[in-house]
Amino acid sequence: MLQAESTNQQERDAATLEAARRLTAEVLRPAAAEIDRTGAYPLAQMQKLAAAGFMGISIPVLEGGSDLSFQAQAELFMILAEGCLTVAFILTQHHGCSTLFTASQNTAMRRRWLPELASGNAHGGSGFNFLNMPPERAPMLAVPVEGGYRLTGSLPWVTAAHQSDVVAAGAILPDMTQIMAAVPLRPALAAGTATIDPPMQLAGLTASDTTVIHCMDLFAPAESIILGPDPAILKATFRGATTYVPTALTIGHARAALALLDEAASRKGGPASAMAEWVRREADALQRAVLGALAADDFSRAARLRGRGNTLAARAAHFALIVGGGTGYRQAETAQRLYREAGFFSVWSVSGEIIPQTLANLLSPLE
Repeated sequence: MLQAESTNQQERDAATLEAARRLTAEVLRPAAAEIDRTGAYPLAQMQKLAAAGFMGISIPVLEGGSDLSFQAQAELFMILAEGCLTVAFILTQHHGCSTLFTASQNTAMRRRWLPELASGNAHGGSGFNFLNMPPERAPMLAVPVEGGYRLTGSLPWVTAAHQSDVVAAGAILPDMTQIMAAVPLRPALAAGTATIDPPMQLAGLTASDTTVIHCMDLFAPAESIILGPDPAILKATFRGATTYVPTALTIGHARAALALLDEAASRKGGPASAMAEWVRREADALQRAVLGALAADDFSRAARLRGRGNTLAARAAHFALIVGGGTGYRQAETAQRLYREAGFFSVWSVSGEIIPQTLANLLSPLE
């Protein structure tokens, strides 16, 4: 029985990763420049991801998902990020939402949302990273009332905000404990208890529709509570592969830059070859480290590997810009887009140990 389950898992993983490679080559990479140029949400690409079954990779099979192994989840994001960072990033936020729903013991809430999230019929948004901040700085507050909670405040940096059907919304209670609620956006918008700002105009990833959601005395019934109350939800909740997903994206993004370096090396050799070799060596080593940590259920290395990934993305994109010369700095060129996108990794949820680890790597000399 266990051997059969293992075989099924391996088959699901292999089939999904092969589908991701095809979709990246045929759909994501060809459209990446246009998505960046227009800043329009990549709805067609996200629909392709849903059709391929990528929206439910952390959701159990019995609840409609494909339940990939942690290693395969990370590899999937490496592959997608190599084709289009915007699309891969949007999926990470849906993935984070659905993974937390999966961790919930709220049976009614799971039954309501997990099949819809897995199929892509519902898109999940993530509004909880601020729970890592000191509670006095939390932008969303919750007050216990009969039958549930009243939420008032803001959810900063919600991706696919205008596309999301439900948001995993974090909030701080008066006693400084935390809850996370499943907030259906459409009814809240219709009732006037939620509003969404226009998408932020970012240096890169503008098409991700990342912005702020505001809640005004929004009622979250008890049956909508995903997790909590708890003093530290994110630290207490096992989230599997999501711990290493940002690092997986840095690896994929670096490999997109590596393609430019390899092309330049084939024409020029010299420094371009040396830069390509450094990126290839570091990307391969970092991938082995991430997959090894996930295979061992070792989540203690997340900050250290994230720092390496942030440095890898920054250096790889910089190298790609260098070999592109003046031509590479034009808006139509891939090198300048990768350079702008790489900066995002240095501002994406960089709390705790991640900034010191990133700086330690950036300040170290190249070998």
